[in-house]
Amino acid sequence: MRSKTLHIKLGQKLENLKSLMVMQDDVVFKEVFIPSYECSGLFVYINGTMDYPSFNEIVRDLSVAQVVSNHPISIEQSVISKICSVKEQKVSTYEKAMEFIFDGKTLLFIEGIEDGYVLNLEKEKMRTFGEPSTERIVRGPKIGFIESLQENIGLIRQYSSHPSLIVKQHKIGTLEKRTIALIYYQGKASDSLLQEVNRRINKVKATDLQDSGMLEELIEDTSSSPFPQIQNTERPDKVLAALQQGRVVIMIDGSPFALIAPTTITMLLQSPDDYYERWVAGSFLRGIRYLSLFVTVFLSGIYISLVSFNPGLLPTELAMSIAGTRENVPFPPFVEAIIMEVTIELLREAGIRLPAPIGQTVGLVGGVIIGQAAVQANIVSSLMVIIVSITTITSFTVPQYGFGLAFRALRFGAMIFAAVLGLYGTTLFFIIVISHLSKLTSFHEPYFHPLDFIDKKTWKDALVRLPKRKNGGEPS
Repeated sequence: MRSKTLHIKLGQKLENLKSLMVMQDDVVFKEVFIPSYECSGLFVYINGTMDYPSFNEIVRDLSVAQVVSNHPISIEQSVISKICSVKEQKVSTYEKAMEFIFDGKTLLFIEGIEDGYVLNLEKEKMRTFGEPSTERIVRGPKIGFIESLQENIGLIRQYSSHPSLIVKQHKIGTLEKRTIALIYYQGKASDSLLQEVNRRINKVKATDLQDSGMLEELIEDTSSSPFPQIQNTERPDKVLAALQQGRVVIMIDGSPFALIAPTTITMLLQSPDDYYERWVAGSFLRGIRYLSLFVTVFLSGIYISLVSFNPGLLPTELAMSIAGTRENVPFPPFVEAIIMEVTIELLREAGIRLPAPIGQTVGLVGGVIIGQAAVQANIVSSLMVIIVSITTITSFTVPQYGFGLAFRALRFGAMIFAAVLGLYGTTLFFIIVISHLSKLTSFHEPYFHPLDFIDKKTWKDALVRLPKRKNGGEPS
């Protein structure tokens, strides 16, 4: 039945469509009368997806008598002239008709005409453009993507009107078809990169893709790595900078996050704000981020190593001060570090899930009260509270949330290595992380690129933000 061609009689079409969608209570069948040809028409759509003002206008136009003196036109010509502004294509089978209906389109059938007409009368549900919620902007365009793919593409086109900007759209998925868009500059993005991106996307057989994060996991190089190998962003300026560097941007309908491929570690540690401020300030902030990553991962581990295994490496006064703060603490440094780190992570997660005003209060008050109470109860030392607070603060300096989340998880690995092997374990864990990052790739491009210290031109702007006159005015 589904693959059969549509019947020419309107009543038979209506009966068959109702039998195919008997379980769908939100499908609307609305019959109208066309007085000029004394025949009926049938609109089929899903309730709640319709732009009703446009629909009422189409119905009103069809109800107006067609008067052409001495040159009568056919009913099909008359109908097409009324719906030409919203008509997309014709449909000839019940299977395709149902596919368009559940895709949010409106179908129009006319008595005596076998094919149906697919009308674009969708009422798109979307929020207005606003400031990105996950990437706070100090200076620069305060606008972020939304959940509408076409609006996001239009926003990119607004900032870049060059004809070499190419947008390719197609659908992926098996159960739920999702529209994705590949965006790149022709002549800047290499053919090998485009072929690899298309190959990986064509292999995706997921039944449901609700967000670009699900697609990211399916097309990345190494799924077992904790580090994101594809950058995601809500910021159009970051997308445009990546496009100008010859990268490919992947966007999916229903997600405000664009994916940038390939990605390097330096991209994840940079922010467009670096190029909107003076080069000295941008370089300073970039250096702070690199230092913060090391502190986030290894500060707790170094504390455990020095206190548990190598106290002789500490200055005498500092060692005695630390011993005094831990005098009545019954747990070893590793246990107290785990207690505080897990507590902070729980407070952070609770702060994210709760409404914004309550979440901020819980994070601030909870951290202060729990930390103070833990010290007074001799569960942890006061120095441990200070160290955990520092590692928590430094973890917020990473512009990319997913990248910072990976280092937050690695912090626990560094603590375990330090508790077992001391400073040797901390050093060993550092070597393991660096080795893993050195082998990691993003669409076959090294993750550490452009941190190639053999060629100054590839790394000089990765560590410091050089003046624009020095690097030709192009951001790295």
